[in-house]
Amino acid sequence: MIKNAVKAGKQPKVLIVNAYVDPWRSAAPMRLFIPRAMAPYYLAGRLDKSRADVRVYDEVYHGALLNPRLFDWPDMVILTGLTAAFDRARQFSAYFRNARPDVTVAIGGPIARALPALCADVFDYVCQGDVEAFDDLIDETLGADCRAENPAPRFDLAGWSYGLGFVETTKNCNFKCAFCSLTGEGRAYQSYSSDEITSQLEAGGKTSMLMVLDNNFYGNNRADFVRRTELLGDHWRRGRYRGWGALVTGDFFKNPENLAIIAANGCKALFSGVESLDPAVLKAYNKKHSLSSDPRSLARLCAEYGILFDYGMMLDFSHQTIAEIDGQIDGLLASPETPLPALMSLTIPILGTPHFNTAANEGRLMPNVRLADMDGQKLVEWPKEPLEEVVPYLANLLQFKGRKLAFSRHAVRHAWSRRQSFDTLQTLISMLGPIVRYAGGVRIGDHRQMRQTWREPKRTFNAMSDPLSVAYQPAHRMDAKFAKDFQPLFLTDAKGQLTQPIADATRPPLQPTAHELLKSDVA
Repeated sequence: MIKNAVKAGKQPKVLIVNAYVDPWRSAAPMRLFIPRAMAPYYLAGRLDKSRADVRVYDEVYHGALLNPRLFDWPDMVILTGLTAAFDRARQFSAYFRNARPDVTVAIGGPIARALPALCADVFDYVCQGDVEAFDDLIDETLGADCRAENPAPRFDLAGWSYGLGFVETTKNCNFKCAFCSLTGEGRAYQSYSSDEITSQLEAGGKTSMLMVLDNNFYGNNRADFVRRTELLGDHWRRGRYRGWGALVTGDFFKNPENLAIIAANGCKALFSGVESLDPAVLKAYNKKHSLSSDPRSLARLCAEYGILFDYGMMLDFSHQTIAEIDGQIDGLLASPETPLPALMSLTIPILGTPHFNTAANEGRLMPNVRLADMDGQKLVEWPKEPLEEVVPYLANLLQFKGRKLAFSRHAVRHAWSRRQSFDTLQTLISMLGPIVRYAGGVRIGDHRQMRQTWREPKRTFNAMSDPLSVAYQPAHRMDAKFAKDFQPLFLTDAKGQLTQPIADATRPPLQPTAHELLKSDVA
């Protein structure tokens, strides 16, 4: 037991890993992806730095974890990641246990909440609560002495973030969008106290810009929104950062005073989940609060207060035709005042969400869909139009074939149209951001990461034909008992029906388990 080693005076070595499945099949680091995954650094902050040797590895920021020397380093591994990374997390459990049979492997976050029973069969501990629930695991495995007396995120472990700082002022969301994993988890919207927020800001030190990580900064309590805004404003006026940005829902813009309040307190950028320009699609997503979220109008309104506006756009071929989607994109490109979306992806029927359940019940899920296919870059639902028409269009669109010059030209024209409203940094972000996103680029990693990237088979953008990533082949010799950990988890069978493990996982539990700590039976 690790606790016994701690009592003997040994400092435990804890590795926290953010598992990631890259939809573009690159193993190289993605340093420019914003926002960064900060959960690992918040988890690290629950441990007393003087009593535990803690490292963090984020497969987005650092690239695929392929260095065999790291597999036998930790006494304990904490895994987290999005639900689609379940297979990757299972591979990690095999790599670490193959290198060191006595290692303790735990998992938390969306994977643990979506698949608690399957996780309990693989990992030693399954944490279904928030970051604070990590304290219980520390007490049980390492001892209470290893728990930090005053927890604060370990931003010192995060490395260079281009001058960006991070803070979280609330958890979860007060809306129930059908496609959102938070809706599937059903956890309540909560605010942090002023002291807790200040502690995070102090841990981050002085930064150029601050990014608020909240899923919904506005929330359902306007007085609390004002409190948190003014707190950020106080630190801004003290020179801790040049400005800050946050994510808000469409209802935020219905009260013009909201923009005046955040602008007066240093807000320089807002992101809102517009998601679709089609009202019928928004209603199908239960996202009625975005029905009036026209990106051109919102961008103009924000610019009046010196605020940069950004948004995401989801493509849904099960509800829309190629002509409808193409027309919307052409409309964006024809309007210099309308920013291009920060994110363009397919709608993902995330396991456990109402959208997933509806798609499964209506027979919209394709045959032989794997959990790892839920990456937003390939078809997993039957489209309205023939596959032979949709798939080539989708492949070209997601790779921006034939549109890269148009996207780049639009980015420059949009930045020029806002030059009177934005400062130099905002102008550069509004121009360079879309160019980086849509013009494409080469990602460079170490020799292992580049070799794996070069070995990847060509993507088809269709879950039924997309080949497995080479990540499903062990990178080095493994004990035969770990072979099962490199098999993909299928959501649907050859007929498009849910597989038994997934059908069992999506049934409502007999008792609430959202904040329980489960320990699997380990022989």
